[in-house]
Amino acid sequence: MNYLSHYVFNHRIRGLEPEPYFALGVVLPDLWLRYSRKRRIRWKAVRAATPTDAIDLSLRAGLLNHIEADRRFHTAPIFFRWQRELKTDVDATDIHPALVDFLVHMSIELALDHRLLRDDPNLVNWFYDVLAGCNPAVAAARVGVLGAVDTSGLGDVIAGFFKRRFIRCYREQSGLADAVRIVLSLANIPAPPDAFVADLLARAVELVEPAAVWPELTDARDMD
Repeated sequence: MNYLSHYVFNHRIRGLEPEPYFALGVVLPDLWLRYSRKRRIRWKAVRAATPTDAIDLSLRAGLLNHIEADRRFHTAPIFFRWQRELKTDVDATDIHPALVDFLVHMSIELALDHRLLRDDPNLVNWFYDVLAGCNPAVAAARVGVLGAVDTSGLGDVIAGFFKRRFIRCYREQSGLADAVRIVLSLANIPAPPDAFVADLLARAVELVEPAAVWPELTDARDMD
């Protein structure tokens, strides 16, 4: 899942009260590539942590919530079906199969956020307004301790994410295509032809349905 689908699942489907540092903890694994390809959160350290401070508790819960929700989604039958159908529908003759798999995966997740935002344009403002309750520098320092990772500079990335509110662009398919190109650039992966990306995203937007995802993530007791 992606930024908005995580947010909707937690705070609309599950009905959790929005809490800024929890919401940011959920965001950080998706935002991390914009921060660093080399520095990695040590998930063993996060799971082993026993914080007592409220901010640390919320950040840790959000980080673990993200990982568990993604695990369930990426092993769900609906996700495998969407992947299979998208790969069948597009002409990827001249594109490496591993890149096709990566792009199909990303297109499904972006399309979910697009569908949510298309149905409720105010969703992105609510999402960012919740996150605005965080202090980026404090959050970065706390995550560095929880995840046993150097987070120098992460606070600036978080602050930029809050300021630019780039997820608003996900309402348009051209914005989704821009997101794909940015991720490929950050990962140093050569981009395929623009026409292929546009076709893949258009098909993903028509195929995916957020309401089909939520039942796959039931029994969410260990996501808090």
